[in-house]
Amino acid sequence: MTIDGSTTAGKRIVAERLAERYGLTMLNTGITIRSLALLAIEKGIVKTDETNVVLIPVDFSEQIAIMYDTIQDDFRIEKPLEGSHTARHMYGDREMRGELLTYPKQKAIDNLSSMIAASPLVRHKLYDLWRNAVQNFGGAIVIGRLTGVDLYPNADIKLYLFASPEASAQYRVIHDPKAKKVPENEERYVRECDAMDRKHGLLDWPVEGMIIDTSPYIQDLQGLPLLETYIAKQIDERYIIR
Repeated sequence: MTIDGSTTAGKRIVAERLAERYGLTMLNTGITIRSLALLAIEKGIVKTDETNVVLIPVDFSEQIAIMYDTIQDDFRIEKPLEGSHTARHMYGDREMRGELLTYPKQKAIDNLSSMIAASPLVRHKLYDLWRNAVQNFGGAIVIGRLTGVDLYPNADIKLYLFASPEASAQYRVIHDPKAKKVPENEERYVRECDAMDRKHGLLDWPVEGMIIDTSPYIQDLQGLPLLETYIAKQIDERYIIR
């Protein structure tokens, strides 16, 4: 199963809930990309201030590709721990998802991740990593940009989730415990991210995918179980998962 979609449309939370419902492993390709962004900062490929990027080399994509080639023996995706359905991104003995959640320079990670995701050179290097991981998982839900378009165009089930910028902004305000969020600022952020992704073709819809507007569901906490139930109903009417 693949889940593509726009910025903050509920892709991750839907994937987590469906993975638990159907006993599948969730692979979030965004964690891979954000991990590379963090490592690019640590290795001095870019320069940052306290929160954001201040200098990006003109050959950024090429340097990220070279960096990945040098670290790929230590960079791996492992099966979830017992009781979890989320695949683990490991760099040596570092669990990257946990580090990303607490990393202070979130704006820098966001901006660099958008550039990495838009690079065909880097994405195609990661396809083998993602596909090999899924082979080891058996059944999997893969979420991220273009997962149902060019990573798994023949996936059995393909979802595309989108939401209005207003709904996505409200979702971010509710679900981000790390900072005081202003809806107007979050809406501007969502629009900017979607504009950049659209420019680079990252919001293409997968052929024969189920297209779902999540706006009515993601604006409050009570809507998420309803969204899971609605999507599961669409899946169960068309497929048998075993």
